[in-house]
Amino acid sequence: MFKRFGALAMLSLAATAVFIVGCGDGGIGASPKPTLAPTSIQPTWIRITVTPQPTETPTPTPSPTPTISPQDIDYGPPEFPLELDPDLVEERPEDDVIFKGWTRFLNNTAVVRREGEPPLHLCLNGLIMTANGPHPDLQNWRVQRSAALSFLDWGTIAVRVDIVGGPWAGREWTPLTLVRRVDKVFLTNNPNPAEADITRSDICLQSL
Repeated sequence: MFKRFGALAMLSLAATAVFIVGCGDGGIGASPKPTLAPTSIQPTWIRITVTPQPTETPTPTPSPTPTISPQDIDYGPPEFPLELDPDLVEERPEDDVIFKGWTRFLNNTAVVRREGEPPLHLCLNGLIMTANGPHPDLQNWRVQRSAALSFLDWGTIAVRVDIVGGPWAGREWTPLTLVRRVDKVFLTNNPNPAEADITRSDICLQSL
């Protein structure tokens, strides 16, 4: 009896072992696992060649030097243009006419700001001269609108200059405020306003 039971147990264990071996890891009816392609995508590198553009430095074009004919140069005493005299002209000229007329009047003149100071030599094309050559600190003089210039009172102008040297370099300055009254030109931005001392500048004429 016991021998028959033992034989049955051995047969049962053997059948179980055969079943397990036949199934394998995938279980009953499992197909072999396919070999999957790797999921990582290799990066694609594209080489781009950049050709730098050369930086072109523009060649500055020098400003043409105005040609001055002898008849355009006044060697005599400065004479104020009567068409810009408010006491003689009823109709006010345009600002541009006023500024150009004053500029012609002041070209190549020496103007004394204060007693004891050297004069300002206002030469052609905005040049300011001294006895030793171009002024080291002041240049580019021009006639501009004065704060006192109005539609009715149009006989006042300002002479502005650029400060190119010294501690105030880079600023502008108004050394002269001039007024035409009673057939004279007065300097008003002065502790003692009086008739302006304006003469022909030999230094300017010699620099032409």
